[in-house]
Amino acid sequence: MASYNPKVVSSREFDDDDFDFEYFSRTYKPLSNLPTPPPSNRNSVTSSPVLGEEDVNADSSLLGPAVHLVNLHPPGASIMAPSTPLVQTILSRAALPLETIALAVCILDSLDAKFSRKFRMSLPLATTSLPSKRHTITSAASSLITHIDSVAPELIILTALVIAFKFTDDCQEPTQYFASAWGKGLWTCDQINATERCIMEHLGYRILPLCERGIIEDTVEDMRRAGIMALSEKEARVMSSKLAGDGIGGHARSISVPVRPGAGEAVIGLGLSLTPVDTPTEERHTELGAFNVS
Repeated sequence: MASYNPKVVSSREFDDDDFDFEYFSRTYKPLSNLPTPPPSNRNSVTSSPVLGEEDVNADSSLLGPAVHLVNLHPPGASIMAPSTPLVQTILSRAALPLETIALAVCILDSLDAKFSRKFRMSLPLATTSLPSKRHTITSAASSLITHIDSVAPELIILTALVIAFKFTDDCQEPTQYFASAWGKGLWTCDQINATERCIMEHLGYRILPLCERGIIEDTVEDMRRAGIMALSEKEARVMSSKLAGDGIGGHARSISVPVRPGAGEAVIGLGLSLTPVDTPTEERHTELGAFNVS
C-alpha cells in the first residue's frame, strides 16, 4: 500500500489559479431530490459540534483524510454538513492506518440517496424519558433528541471507520468502545449499530471488492490532494484576514461627490481644497471699477 507522508501536503505545491477539477469531479455528489422535512421544534436543528480550526490537539497530517471523508458524506442524509475539525479529531482518537481510512472513504463513496432515505427512516432517536436517578449524568447522545436532523451527521463517517476497522483488523471490540473512545458519547450504541446495519445492507455485505489495491492507492492519492487544497484555502483565508486587519481592501468614504468649496478656496481635481487664496488686488479693483461704471 502507498504510504502517506504528511510532508507531501505542502501548499507550496498548489497553484492558486489551478483548481483541481479532477479531484472535484471524483468527489462531487449531487444534492438529494428529497424535500427537507420541517424540524419538530425551533431548537431541534442544532449545529454539529465543531472544534476550532486551529485545534492544537488535531493531527495536521490527518487534514486531507478528514476533508476527503467529509466531501464524500452521502447526500441527503442530513441537512447539516459534517465538521471537518470534528472528523479530524475522530481520526486522531482512532489512530487508524491510512489504508483503513481509505477503505472507509470507499465505503462512503458507495452510499447514495437511496441509502440516505433508509438511514433517515431507520435511525433510532435518543430516548426522551428522564433519568430515574437524581444525579445521573447523561451524554450528549442521550439528551432529548426528537428529530433526525438533530443527530450530528458525522455519525455516518464514524460508522464507516468502524466497519473498515472491523474488516481489516478482525477486532471484537463492542460498540460501546467506539461510542465512547471514538465518538465521546455524541451518539448512542443503538444509533451506531443501526447505521452500520444500513451501510452493510446497502453494500450487500460485500466489503472485499472495495479493498482492491489499485482502489486503495488511488484513494490515498485523493486524500493527499484534498489536503493540499485544504491547506491552500486555509492560507488564503489567513491572508485575507491579515489584509483586512491592516486596512487593505477595507471600506473607505466615497469621494465621488465633492464637497462644495468655501469662498476664497482654490480647488483641484475632485474638489479637494488647497490653502485659501485671496483674490488678486488688481482683479478686485477691476471688478469694482466695472461695477461703478455700470
